[in-house]
Amino acid sequence: MKQHFKKALLNIIHHGDTDVFPFPFERLLFEEKFDDVVTILGEMHQDMEKALAERTPLNIVKLSQVGYYGFRQVTQVEPFWNAYLLALVISLAEKIEKKRIPENLNKIYSYRFQWNPSKSSLFKDTTWLDYKKQCVEYSKSYKVVLQTDISNFYPRINHHRLENELKRTDNTNVPKKIMKLLGTFSGTISHGLPVGGPAARILAELALNNTDYHLNMRGIVFCRYADDYSIFCNSESEAYKVLILLSEKLSIDQLGLQKDKTKIMSSEEFREIHQFLDPQADAKMYTEEQKLLNISIRYDPYSPTAAKDYDSLKDAVQEIDLIGILSKEVNKTKIDQTVTKQAVNAISVLSVFDQLQAVKVLLDPDNLLTLSPVFVTIMRVLRSIYNDFTPIGQDLIDKALLDLFRSESYLTKIELNLNYIVQILSLRQSQEKEELFIKLYESGTDHFIKRQIIICMANWDCYYWLSDVKNHFTVMSTWERRAFIYASFVLGDEGKHWRGHVKNLFTPEEAIIRDWCADRHNAKNPILV
Repeated sequence: MKQHFKKALLNIIHHGDTDVFPFPFERLLFEEKFDDVVTILGEMHQDMEKALAERTPLNIVKLSQVGYYGFRQVTQVEPFWNAYLLALVISLAEKIEKKRIPENLNKIYSYRFQWNPSKSSLFKDTTWLDYKKQCVEYSKSYKVVLQTDISNFYPRINHHRLENELKRTDNTNVPKKIMKLLGTFSGTISHGLPVGGPAARILAELALNNTDYHLNMRGIVFCRYADDYSIFCNSESEAYKVLILLSEKLSIDQLGLQKDKTKIMSSEEFREIHQFLDPQADAKMYTEEQKLLNISIRYDPYSPTAAKDYDSLKDAVQEIDLIGILSKEVNKTKIDQTVTKQAVNAISVLSVFDQLQAVKVLLDPDNLLTLSPVFVTIMRVLRSIYNDFTPIGQDLIDKALLDLFRSESYLTKIELNLNYIVQILSLRQSQEKEELFIKLYESGTDHFIKRQIIICMANWDCYYWLSDVKNHFTVMSTWERRAFIYASFVLGDEGKHWRGHVKNLFTPEEAIIRDWCADRHNAKNPILV
């Protein structure tokens, strides 16, 4: 398993734990204490039952906004257990990939496993746009297109059905360990995968494998990306028959389709909607939005041609009126989320001047409410460009975010949003921020936010507050304890005495974190929220 532990850690180091939460600082620890962490994972694997009993994972479960009025649960798995689960799944991933419908049939585009040692990536570089482009090609040979997707997919994946598929894939004890972890994460509920990480994505593809084969063996022409299906038929009647078949096969796995997103349309209508993806279409007729969606914003800093790729991306984005697109979107009743996300992500390669103009549009109080479905995307981009701005630009961002609290905006009531806001506000100290963080810490129950605040207050040298919080260490959650171990080094002799007094209370993970924090403190290398 050692090779799989290393792959899991390298993937997390280079790409993060999930695509939902701010990355926890353990990602940096994994890189700087790599061999020690591999040893810890090996000990967990040797006696997983004992490790679970002694260091039961405390996962963070939150609501993430979907559209304007919907929410879904997302999970941040405790980082060491997340790495261990990922390693277990990686150990089976090649076998799972071989069981899937072959890639060259151009039907399944999501999360095709292929370990890339130079990038530490787990999947081939196929995207949702590749899937859509293939759909456009299929539509040219058929009269009708059925579009649909699975309702509430990840939370409804049945553990018993998944376990059976894993056991058919591998006859070692790894499937049993995976299911034990999933059961621990979900409590008494026998279904659901933690949303956001690559381990869950690989397992989710396995969960849909039987349905894929049912469609394929009946000669049905279809394309799938994760829970999104496009099916191609010669008549509306045929499309209804396939819809019934798909619903029946998914129901066996206790899954169902979203009624509101299920649509049967003519191929002409489908191609008109997706015209910008057709390589034979006249590019001169493209709107600014279509040009934008045709650009791949995915930039790989580990590519051997990274500098060239970045320059090409900048050139492509500069030919598009991003600020005009954003201004048009915020004046709608409801934004086009696909277009707006692409536009927001593209801001990162604009000049600093143009970035500031775009930020002014995004952070207008009225616009933020309109943009609420992509709020997390906006926060991520703001975090990535914040340090490039002058104090005037940083003041603009800080004021807009603090105004959300002053006005008691509902955007601050969504804890995932709050995580990203705290992350940005932590970058510069002010009395107002300090007062806000203390209030959030004392009034909230969210372990991740409390952890962020402890780290921030340590970076701001708030001795008075940290000295007081120290007295509550034994009743802190795992997440807060690790943050306070870091903060204790700011307390000088007081912190040193405290660490000596409680050292017997440290778990193996906390002992590694203590030594790592000592190294970073001596090197004057702080941990950012």
